[in-house]
Amino acid sequence: MRQFFNTISLGFFLAIRQVTRTSKWTTGLIVFIMMLTFLNLVATSGFLVGIVEGASRAFKEQWTGDLFITNRNENNYIEHSPDILNALSSFPQIKSYTSRTVAGAKIEANWQEKRTEEDANVVSNQIAGIDPIKENETTFLSKEVVEGEWLSPGDSRGIVIGSGYLQKYSRVADLVSLLRDIKPGSVVRVTVTSKVAAVNPEQELGQTEDLTTSNSVTQDFIVRGIIDSKVQFVASRAYILDSELKKMIGKVDGDVSEIAITMKEGIDPYYVKTPLLANGFGKYAQINTAEEGSPDFLVSIKLFFGIIGTILGSVSVVVALITIFIIIYINALTRRRQIGIMKGIGVTNFAIEFSYICQAVFYVLVGSAVALFIIFAVLKPYIDAHPIDTPFALIVLVAEPLSVITKFILVFIVSIFAGYLPARLIVKRNTLDAILGRN
Repeated sequence: MRQFFNTISLGFFLAIRQVTRTSKWTTGLIVFIMMLTFLNLVATSGFLVGIVEGASRAFKEQWTGDLFITNRNENNYIEHSPDILNALSSFPQIKSYTSRTVAGAKIEANWQEKRTEEDANVVSNQIAGIDPIKENETTFLSKEVVEGEWLSPGDSRGIVIGSGYLQKYSRVADLVSLLRDIKPGSVVRVTVTSKVAAVNPEQELGQTEDLTTSNSVTQDFIVRGIIDSKVQFVASRAYILDSELKKMIGKVDGDVSEIAITMKEGIDPYYVKTPLLANGFGKYAQINTAEEGSPDFLVSIKLFFGIIGTILGSVSVVVALITIFIIIYINALTRRRQIGIMKGIGVTNFAIEFSYICQAVFYVLVGSAVALFIIFAVLKPYIDAHPIDTPFALIVLVAEPLSVITKFILVFIVSIFAGYLPARLIVKRNTLDAILGRN
């Protein structure tokens, strides 16, 4: 055992001498290469996952909140909405919440100038009735207003339109019908369909047949502002006061379509979800956290980018293996005579091999440390403060500590093999041939 420790100590001593006696420029270049290799391993997958993470954050911040309550598939609205809203007001863990009434709508502009159907300036999509104060406290949609201003309480004739309605904000304007020449101050005509209960004179007493008729209700609104959000569900809606939309669709009860809830900092949304389900509200509504309520396409994209990140990460590990192998091999090859002399005076093969393993580990440790400093002290804080703006989402850098540690351990293990193999190839050569420099 003592001989083993002596061999290890000697190998470590030889590694220190070789590193300290190597040109500083050479050492710096090797460390720089290792830094780039580890930076590529972490940052590439981090940016790929960051695309989906940025989109998920936007969905959570501007649409669903931490907890999202919607109607069940068999119902048009969330039944017992007033009871749910009353229950929410009793949770101290909740920071804010907002309810929305959603309906299908047709919005038309410049109808006075219409001469033929080809002149029609109309689009059909969703309209949401909201409380502008509660909505802004929960989703901060006023920050997404790029023209005009956000809705004001009591503004019964005001409307805020999402950029998904407008031709000038669309990248596929020639493929779909969108509104033209819309700006704050423009007047638009909104048409929604309301359902009114009808009485059947032939209906027998006790019969429960549900008869309804559909009426189209039209009302003019003044465009107060335009929202340009990267969340398509937000950009593809128009927003008016909840009270006005309910009047138009003839809705007299308190049931709503959506409830978005944000929690106080650090509070798990299950602190609210679990009691709501325990009170039986799950029978009337779907209650999901932001992660559970993520759109299917986001989940699929996240899985896809995760696979791509794994593939690129594997390539980076292979590159690291080859790089370290070449560096150590050339280093050992240029020191064949010294290796032969050391073997001749009794230095064991393992001590020499261990010295090169230590060199490889040194380069990886220093290079990885520099890369980690750049990632966590420079790149991540900067990109978190200034996300990369793309048409799809604001991209952030995702670098979870556990994932980074796993990758570091992987590179560390690879460096041990990459340092051992080339040293072994040189050391196992004939001692006399090595001393004389013969191949």
